[in-house]
Amino acid sequence: MVVNKENNLPSLYVLPSDNKELQSFSKKFKTEMMEQVVNVIEFAVNNNLPFVEVFQFKNSDFVITLSEKDYSTNLDNVYSYHMGNESYEYCTRIVRLRKTLMEKSVKTTDENKTQ
Repeated sequence: MVVNKENNLPSLYVLPSDNKELQSFSKKFKTEMMEQVVNVIEFAVNNNLPFVEVFQFKNSDFVITLSEKDYSTNLDNVYSYHMGNESYEYCTRIVRLRKTLMEKSVKTTDENKTQ
């Protein structure tokens, strides 16, 4: 994962702004894009962030963000993609990250019950 040295945040992955170019780019770099999603979610989980920026568009101020409530769903989608493509080498990290998310969720739920 590339990290911005100024603020220790992961660097945004830049996507083409043009729709046709974006479609071609997405097909060509799908695995890299999936790994970007996992990288930023992992960063967000490790730093207790309620949302994280994932992608930005070239020559634009628009960014794609994920909120905490969407981390698990996105990890499930990435996991399914890798399983479907038999890219098992990516799956262990996703399973570990999903487990961490579930543990944090249980901990938060338990803390809320005791308050």
